[in-house]
Amino acid sequence: MRKAFYILFILALVACKHKEENKKSKEETISKEEPFQLYQMSEMASFMEKMYADHKRIKSQIIAGEKVDTLNFEPTKLFYARMTDSTDNDIFYQEKAKLFVEYEEQLLEDSLSQKEIYNKAVNLCISCHQIKCTGPIPRIKKLLIR
Repeated sequence: MRKAFYILFILALVACKHKEENKKSKEETISKEEPFQLYQMSEMASFMEKMYADHKRIKSQIIAGEKVDTLNFEPTKLFYARMTDSTDNDIFYQEKAKLFVEYEEQLLEDSLSQKEIYNKAVNLCISCHQIKCTGPIPRIKKLLIR
């Protein structure tokens, strides 16, 4: 009986040692991998995040019946902000950006139809993103005033 106990004890020690070696080799493999790369937004992506945040504020103001009289971003930055993919800055994009800037100017000038102008600007964003970068469309749709 004692012999069986000693054999089981030795087998358990060997098995534990084997598990530790496997664990060490996995840790070495993980540490040899490339370090985590933090995503750096392009200037345009960062600018669009700022526009999105401001349009949430504008939406709240319009719903509350308040007059929108300021923008917390410079719309003309659409023309020169550096994009993730520079080939996206083509004639189609420039035309959409020009129209968007016009809508934003109208939004500040016309207090009677701000909801309609605002929704036109948001729909313009959606139509541009359908061609250029489809990822943020669901988020942009949440800006619409129903």
